[in-house]
Amino acid sequence: MKKRNPQSLLLTIILACAMLPVHLHAQTNDGYVFDEFKVGDNFSEVVQRAPYNQPCDSDPIDNRRFIVYGALPCRDRSFPDETTVMFYLKNSEKDSYNQPIEAFGFLHGSYFNDKTNFPLKPGDELGLARKELGKEKKSFDISRKEYTLKVHQFKAPVYVICDQYIIVGFVLGIMPSDPDNEQWMGLMQMYQRYTPKG
Repeated sequence: MKKRNPQSLLLTIILACAMLPVHLHAQTNDGYVFDEFKVGDNFSEVVQRAPYNQPCDSDPIDNRRFIVYGALPCRDRSFPDETTVMFYLKNSEKDSYNQPIEAFGFLHGSYFNDKTNFPLKPGDELGLARKELGKEKKSFDISRKEYTLKVHQFKAPVYVICDQYIIVGFVLGIMPSDPDNEQWMGLMQMYQRYTPKG
């Protein structure tokens, strides 16, 4: 039996691996990049540049800092492309922005459509999320005043937020399991007050 050259075998393995298909849904949320940032990055690097340098509000909630940007006017400013954006940071009273992004969410709009490798966008159907992200772990309702949305939790974790079967937004990163937690209520307030409907 003829011996194979070890270098030739190694090259064959490398080429075979390079030809394997790449599936975005196989990534963790750390693999999804949005406008040059991802969950786990330090927010201080994000907030230095537009449009993140003009948040609507920044408040401590439930041991995190909640930094928000409204699609509709919020303190006389609006985030571009009718998109509502939320960052959940590790909370610190001393240096509130120099903290890691523990979770990141956005609702409605098209700002991130061409700025991410995430395979979904607001307006897509829930069925596409199931195709891209696999089977959901659980789902639950979140409500504020006359509005109720359903949150579908997938692995990574990725939370897909729907009105019926139409996706209105996402949260990437670990979030509370209790739908009445103030972190979810903060998101619902941003939806109810500062996000276009339909």
